[in-house]
Amino acid sequence: MKKSILTWIILPVLFVAGEIKAQKTTDLYIPLEIKRAYANETRNGNGTPGKNYFQNRTDYSIRAEFFPDNKILTGTETITYKNNSKDSLARLRFNLYQNLYKKGAARDADTKPENIHDGVEILNIKVNGSPIDLKLLQFYSTIMSVTVPGKLAPGSETKIEIGWKEKMPETLARRQGTYNKTNFFIAYWYPKICVFDDIEGWNSVGHQGNAEFYGDYGNFDVQVTVPAEYTIWSSGALLNAEEIFTDKYLARIKKASLSDSVIHIISEKDRIENQITKPGAKHIWKYKTENQTDFAFGVSNQYVWDATSVQLGNSRIPINSAYSTTSKTFSKVAEVSRQSVESFTKNAPGIPFPGRQVNVFEGGPNGMEFPGIINQEDYSSPEEMTMVTSHEIGHAYFPFNVGINEQKYGWMDEGLMTFIGFLAFSDILGDTSMMFKSLLAAKYNEEAATEGVDVPTMLVSYSLPDMTYGFVTYLRPTAVFGLLYDYLGKEKFMLAVKKFSDNWEGKHPIPYDLFFTFNEVAGEDLGWFWKPWMFDFGYVDLAIGRVETGKPETTVTIENKGGYPVPIVLKVAYKDGSEKTIRKPMDVWKSGNKTISIVLPKGDIREITLNKGMMETYPANNSFN
Repeated sequence: MKKSILTWIILPVLFVAGEIKAQKTTDLYIPLEIKRAYANETRNGNGTPGKNYFQNRTDYSIRAEFFPDNKILTGTETITYKNNSKDSLARLRFNLYQNLYKKGAARDADTKPENIHDGVEILNIKVNGSPIDLKLLQFYSTIMSVTVPGKLAPGSETKIEIGWKEKMPETLARRQGTYNKTNFFIAYWYPKICVFDDIEGWNSVGHQGNAEFYGDYGNFDVQVTVPAEYTIWSSGALLNAEEIFTDKYLARIKKASLSDSVIHIISEKDRIENQITKPGAKHIWKYKTENQTDFAFGVSNQYVWDATSVQLGNSRIPINSAYSTTSKTFSKVAEVSRQSVESFTKNAPGIPFPGRQVNVFEGGPNGMEFPGIINQEDYSSPEEMTMVTSHEIGHAYFPFNVGINEQKYGWMDEGLMTFIGFLAFSDILGDTSMMFKSLLAAKYNEEAATEGVDVPTMLVSYSLPDMTYGFVTYLRPTAVFGLLYDYLGKEKFMLAVKKFSDNWEGKHPIPYDLFFTFNEVAGEDLGWFWKPWMFDFGYVDLAIGRVETGKPETTVTIENKGGYPVPIVLKVAYKDGSEKTIRKPMDVWKSGNKTISIVLPKGDIREITLNKGMMETYPANNSFN
């Protein structure tokens, strides 16, 4: 135990290098298409939407049937597409995500041979009632391009009708799949219009597996037909529960919708008795939801079902979990979900929970968020289950309430929600020491400064291979937001998150919008921080350089070898057994200096250690004795 800790010491700091002008955010590299957006005034240089900002809207009315025995899904959809841009659109572009598993498709990772198929079969297309010749459709990667009769004029509303048929994955696949033969998570299952935005027009880079997604906001009117013994949990609110469930289960559902306790809606015994739904060969499940970017659902004739709810203001948020009776920790997921929603609302980010419901379906691999529903594997560790559950639930804020383009900027939502999710995780466990910070540092130290992994954060997400994607999208940006949290303090950090959310709720921000918002709340230009951490090759490596021992004072030079600004924590152990800690915030590097000299408190020094237990790629140069 330390005998004394000097938390903050005001000592003269001598910069070896001459004064260098700090980097400004406006001097950062800005791609041409973003400069055009500023010139067109669709965005402002202060992180807010411009006077000419627009986004198109896509409303879906979908009728589908899923056949569990052969994994075939058939569907028809009517899309109402509103072109709010100033451009006349000669074609429409769609994502057919299940073509990721088409024979010959480029994929970031392998999949089981039984998941490979002949692709999504388009049965018919009409645009404003006019049939489209299917021979004229163009396909590349997961993209389908449809040339439309005439053009879609600015401000016009277009009706598109599509019929399709597809094979869903036979086994566990990426973010979706079949689990133990009769449990299914159905995702990326309908022809979905690509986003046409103010930055690059059509966002039509095909999906190859790693990078995530980008969608227009719209309403969903969805009906799914499945055999009567199956239960569905989905992104939407179920409209016809009384047409499907028998009275016993309707009563349980109603009780859970008003309860803070977890209610067992369907037990293992209920599954064996198989009297859950009303008699019939099939049931049509009817859903509606508003202003969402996607729709997914889980289907099972085996899973048990837990439900609860949480009171937020004048309304209750329903929470459901569906899982196997053999799961290790899923029986606790409903309660953890409830605690997560409360923590996000009351603690961090301290913004009312934007989701209308929370459903967690046992599947995997890992965890994946969708509006209103999560697909998540069963973790053997309760701590890991809690961490992943809170993280995925937090995505209701980003990218769903704030419509981030994950395909290009996956780090924005994953970095924010990994860090804020860690705060919720610590809150749920009562860990006031926030032990996750040391775990994050250890993981960073393990992977940083490697050529194939540690590349600049601002590289577009869809260009990153698997290992690189994980580091750049999750690990480093989580560290970035952690550093900002410590530098600004919780109050300012959460104020910046709230202001960013308020500015871009239901809209599509880019990284520069986030940068400028944080600058405003910080009360300073953080360009000195954004440039190295987001744009430059580099890593965290502070070193103890020259130590000049004199009487009565000792001066130690700290070198920034890696180039990234981080705080300085010097621990000085004296021969008399006392210890002192000197802390310097990370803005000591804001002028671009590579060294800093610190005068230590008087005493006969035994050992000096630098940033122990923190991010540090080369710890060998962090001690002196």
